[in-house]
Amino acid sequence: MAAPVSVPISHKARHADDKPQLADEGRVAQILSLNKTSLIADWLARVKQTPELSHLHLRDDERIGHLSKLVDDIVVRLAKPNLPTQDSDAPASPAAVEHGRLRRTQGYSSAMLIHESRILQVTIFGTLHKNVSQLDFSALLPDVMTIADEVDSQLTQTMESFTNAPLKSAKTHLVKAKG
Repeated sequence: MAAPVSVPISHKARHADDKPQLADEGRVAQILSLNKTSLIADWLARVKQTPELSHLHLRDDERIGHLSKLVDDIVVRLAKPNLPTQDSDAPASPAAVEHGRLRRTQGYSSAMLIHESRILQVTIFGTLHKNVSQLDFSALLPDVMTIADEVDSQLTQTMESFTNAPLKSAKTHLVKAKG
């Protein structure tokens, strides 16, 4: 029996009131969803090999706790049909905000957060490269633009909460300054 042929949704006849079909295997969102566990594992491996990030002694769950939700946010954003505009239309990400607060208490610097975000983008694009035979190239460039915009938006929100979060040892610094 021959395997069924999967036709990307962009090549199917659609009406305005049709809902996207889950069998659309060529969409980046689905590839990221199906490969989320390996994407996170790849990201963690890259982080552990990066001296700028690995010098902090954190458990794996402390490093990746935020990542599943951030990837979910990217997938949700990819499901929207709009291209990013000049002013990002990225929704607020509570996970990104919490990530900034957490990283501040873990001793991260702002440069470390930026490096971590860059590794996320490289890992996402690496996941897409590993699944290149499944990609719908007619949707690839808009999806890549959306990923870049969403990751940048998440980084912005992370940095804002990071810089506005109280220092881990602010009280200690105040006591030392007075004494």
